[in-house]
Amino acid sequence: MLKMYNLLGLAMKSGAVSSGAVAVKNSLLRNRACLLIVSDDIAKNTKETLIAWCEKQHIPYLTAGDKYGLGNAVGKAYRVAVTVNEEGIARQIMKVYAAGDEPNTTGVDEWPK
Repeated sequence: MLKMYNLLGLAMKSGAVSSGAVAVKNSLLRNRACLLIVSDDIAKNTKETLIAWCEKQHIPYLTAGDKYGLGNAVGKAYRVAVTVNEEGIARQIMKVYAAGDEPNTTGVDEWPK
């Protein structure tokens, strides 16, 4: 998960990420998104809507982490959904996600909320 968050941070710095529910919906509607990542604690209706759009447009999606971890990865307080708008970075994130979790080596178990 840590490598995926690092890749998301790099993608955010390069301008290849749309974060937040409204920006994600716009990215999906305008057919810019290459990958959707939603948090585990997203609202059920929002999750169903976003995933339905992804399935309709054949865009891959992942469910990973909580909203605070996802938000921290892109430099925000919290985010329930982000899209990666560049194909190369999206492929790399999917590859890292498929490889599985690795232990937390940062020395911090959980950030204060």
